[in-house]
Amino acid sequence: MLQAIKEFRIGRAQIFAGLLLLAFLAQCLWAASARKVSELEYEYISSGYRSAPEQGIRVTSPFTGLMAALPPHVLATLRNAVPAAIKPALGIPRRWVLRLPFVIFGLWLGGALWWVARRLFGDRGGYVALALYCFSPAMVMISSNIGPEVILAWSSFGLIYTAIGVAHTLYAPPRKWIPRILILGAAVGICLSTALWSFTVVLLAFAFMLYLSPGRRGRAFVVLIGASLFGLAILGVVSWIVGSPPLTSSALISPQPTRDLVANLGFILADAYWLPGNPFATVLQEAVLIALLVPALTAYGSWKRTRYFGNTAALIASFAIVLLFTLVPAIRIWNASLGLSFAFLFIGGVAADLLETSWQRPVVLTLAAFFVAKSVLALRLLSGWIHQNLI
Repeated sequence: MLQAIKEFRIGRAQIFAGLLLLAFLAQCLWAASARKVSELEYEYISSGYRSAPEQGIRVTSPFTGLMAALPPHVLATLRNAVPAAIKPALGIPRRWVLRLPFVIFGLWLGGALWWVARRLFGDRGGYVALALYCFSPAMVMISSNIGPEVILAWSSFGLIYTAIGVAHTLYAPPRKWIPRILILGAAVGICLSTALWSFTVVLLAFAFMLYLSPGRRGRAFVVLIGASLFGLAILGVVSWIVGSPPLTSSALISPQPTRDLVANLGFILADAYWLPGNPFATVLQEAVLIALLVPALTAYGSWKRTRYFGNTAALIASFAIVLLFTLVPAIRIWNASLGLSFAFLFIGGVAADLLETSWQRPVVLTLAAFFVAKSVLALRLLSGWIHQNLI
């Protein structure tokens, strides 16, 4: 086993996870370089520059604008520093360069999912959750597109599990709280500066934190207040940098229950992109997802061993975050994609429990067959999505 640093070792599990993440990265770069940049993506890039007084603000997501404008800013700085012969090559950014920050967020979310799943459920649970993520058309789509979805998915996942992690360490001396407050506050700030309505996700994370800290809730409130203040400071700084207020309309924080609230209960099917030219591939992808989720829910409901906090928190968060954002249609994001990482974590947790029983062999064979089918179908659906938007 190779020892990369003093307390981190690279073994077979890390190598396998790295290969899965490389496959995810390859899909994202493929999609990011092939699809033309949409008008909405250009609007997000424009929103990252300080607006002139007469320029109307068309999109409201300061952190998305900041990330979208980062590649042009970097390239402009490089053009001023490189020799004149190289400047033309940096004149027009390639599509994948413009989308690179969002690809990085998608890759980062996959790494975070692996880390959390492995700590909660062991290597097997980590493999299942990460494989579902890395061959998820929906996660590749939002990671190869300029928009707030992947940032919200990343920050929501990080916020929930950072709050849970902080709750488990409230017994430490107060002098050790500052790093935890800063990490939690950074997650709060990124969430709020991406979509102000995500304060509801902040409340959900804090609810988990309070639940897990009986007898230490006074300390929990101190950490919550400190993290909230730091998060609000980040919100203010990001909004000032891009010159865009986090709220331009009360509609962005006004709940409006619609039929989508019920429709999005089936958010797991968002992972099966509808391909007009080949609907059969979409139906098969949906069937694979249903065949994984339904047994996981059945096992959770009928087998007491699976009903512990690790599985329950992921299940609650997956539905809660999707439904919370569906309540505000004015945000206009792909709500269903926000709950997929939590759903994959839930399936991974239940699978890890099943793999510790006498059914281990049939469960392994079944999962292997499903993952082979899912990866092939995912690539087919992704190819169709890419070719719908080629120049």
